[in-house]
Amino acid sequence: MLKMASRFFCLEGIDGSGKTTQMDLLERSLRDMGYECVRVREPGGSRISEAIRALLLDPAYKGLMGDRAELLLYNAARAQVIEEVIQPALNAGKVVLADRFAWSTLAYQGFGRGLNTSMVANLSEITCGECFPELTIVLDMDVKEGRLRMASEGKQPDRLESEKEDFFERVRKGYQQIAKDFPECVSLVNASQSRDAMHEIILQLIKSKL
Repeated sequence: MLKMASRFFCLEGIDGSGKTTQMDLLERSLRDMGYECVRVREPGGSRISEAIRALLLDPAYKGLMGDRAELLLYNAARAQVIEEVIQPALNAGKVVLADRFAWSTLAYQGFGRGLNTSMVANLSEITCGECFPELTIVLDMDVKEGRLRMASEGKQPDRLESEKEDFFERVRKGYQQIAKDFPECVSLVNASQSRDAMHEIILQLIKSKL
């Protein structure tokens, strides 16, 4: 049973869906409205979590890191940032914005890697405790379109980003299934529309919870 934390929000989606841009816009809008925001990225957000991030995304470990090891490392990074950053911020009445959180692990390691989804979900419950976002917004985009966006930015892909297209198709379908299964806390937003249109939808969804 998921235990939601008020004022904790997350943006999810495959790479290239515009999460970083939308997070920038959302944070700016909420600050303009007078909210004090704490922003984290996953994996990362604390010194230990960032060290785990470097390990997880290093292309040198492509083909070497086992799927279960990957799953546990993501949860270890998450447990640390919850204890060190997220929970203290929520306790202080701040708004927490996460660029990915536990649903990404279910989408990527569960649906993408093919690990048992019940096991992945149970591990997330252990890791998160009572600190689960009350609203997660998934930016849904065609995989080919997302990969073209990434390529146009000229960024060198990390270990996860260099996976094949069919992997990301499974991840996208995973996100869609999650939104279908948990409509009370996960909303799907079309990421192919304009930046401003997306921002307005996202902002209104967040404001409905504040």
